[in-house]
Amino acid sequence: MMTGSWRKQIENKNIQTILNMSGKYLLSFFVGLNWLAASSAFAAADVQPSGKLIELHSCEVYAGGCTVSSESEQGARYRLQVWDLAGGSWQGVDLAGLKVAVLASSSENLADQGAKVDSSVVYLPKQASAAQQRALLAWLKSNDTHLAASAMQTRVTPISLAASGESVSVKIGQVASLKTVSLGQCANRSCGEDLWYEPGMPTTRFTVALNENSQVKEPLLKLKWNDHAKRSVFVAHFGDVASAKNLFVNSAEWCGAGSQLF
Repeated sequence: MMTGSWRKQIENKNIQTILNMSGKYLLSFFVGLNWLAASSAFAAADVQPSGKLIELHSCEVYAGGCTVSSESEQGARYRLQVWDLAGGSWQGVDLAGLKVAVLASSSENLADQGAKVDSSVVYLPKQASAAQQRALLAWLKSNDTHLAASAMQTRVTPISLAASGESVSVKIGQVASLKTVSLGQCANRSCGEDLWYEPGMPTTRFTVALNENSQVKEPLLKLKWNDHAKRSVFVAHFGDVASAKNLFVNSAEWCGAGSQLF
């Protein structure tokens, strides 16, 4: 017959064994959770989107002081941005090969850094999945807090961007079209003119191009905006060199022998 003291020792030993086993299982459980969390973070890690940006303004961005002053109050309230994403992801969603555009309207000069956006329309590519469309919207809002705070509407529509030599053509459904060409070395420039503005988002390098012809008709903003023969377009690369920010280059970087923009 087992005495009370022996029974107590065995019970204590069994309890200790159970506690030790529980501790091992708990340790394994938490190690597993940490591994899963690390794996999920790795899987969801984003590669910063990169590609090309075309940014059209309703004012000249490279001009003489008198022109800039005359347009800054009333003539600079619209902006159309078109991104051609060569690579990258957002919120774990691949965005490579997609295009997205934003038309913005404001009571302020939208060529100024930090100008607020009153109303905007985001044009999402027709071929994008629902997840890609959500990721594109989130990426745009992360780039521009003023855009995120604006009265934003969306359209799903075909977006095309074609580059050929010294020109770039953009078409956004039936809403907008743009053809822009290189300024060249002298033909569209004169003494006393200078760069007054920069693209609305950080870029790695950019230049100014001539708006040969642009047409915008957006019922959602009650906006009709047609322009031509103005140095009102930025042609830029973004996201490909994190250390370079808004490096202004001349037209030779676009259309010269060592072209780097398109």
